[in-house]
Amino acid sequence: MIDPRARLTAMIADLERNPRVELLEATVAPPTPPADLESATRLADGRLPAGVEAFYREVGAVRVTWRHTVPELLNDDLSDQGLINLLPLHQVLGDWEGIIWHSEEDQEFRAVRPFDRFTAEACAAFVPPRDSVHYHYLGEELHDTGYSFDAYLERLIASRGFWYWPQTLCPGLEKSAEVTAFRRVMPAVFPDYDDSLFHPAGR
Repeated sequence: MIDPRARLTAMIADLERNPRVELLEATVAPPTPPADLESATRLADGRLPAGVEAFYREVGAVRVTWRHTVPELLNDDLSDQGLINLLPLHQVLGDWEGIIWHSEEDQEFRAVRPFDRFTAEACAAFVPPRDSVHYHYLGEELHDTGYSFDAYLERLIASRGFWYWPQTLCPGLEKSAEVTAFRRVMPAVFPDYDDSLFHPAGR
C-alpha cells in the first residue's frame, strides 16, 4: 500500500465528517522503530509477508472505533460499530499460547498470527508460510481469503472496519448474518461504498 499513514488519516477524517457516524476513537501510532522491524524479521525466520515491512515502516499500530447512527438500521449493540485494531508488529509475531492455541496437542491453529484483532473472538491473521490473509474465529474456524496484506488493507480502509467485514472475503461465508448486515448497512452509511471489493478472491 502506498502511503498508508496518509490513507488512514484520510479515512479517519472522512469518518469525522460523516453525519451518519459517531467516531469514538482514532489512533495511528508512530512508525515501527528499525530495530523492532529487524527483530520481527528474525522472528519470522527472515521473511515477513509481502507488504508488511513497508506498512510498519510508516505505521506502528492503528485503533479506530466508530458507530453508525442511521436510526432504521440500528441494533443498539456492537453490530452497529466498526473497529480496526492493527496490532504492533512485535505483538503479531509474539506468543499466542493461551489465546490462539492452548496445548502442545493443539496443532491446528498454532501458526496463526493475528494482526487485526477487531473483536475478542475473531481476527485477521497471517498463517506462515503463506502470505495470504486469513480470517480466524478463535478456536473454531480458519478461512484463507486469498488476498495479500496490501489487498486486505485496501479493503480495510474501504470497509472502515465495519462489524465482521472480513467475512465478506471468505468462500463459504457469503450468506452469513454478518455479511448480509454488512451489505445492507454500508451503502446507507457510506455513499462511496463499492460492493465489488467485498467478495472472495477471484469472484
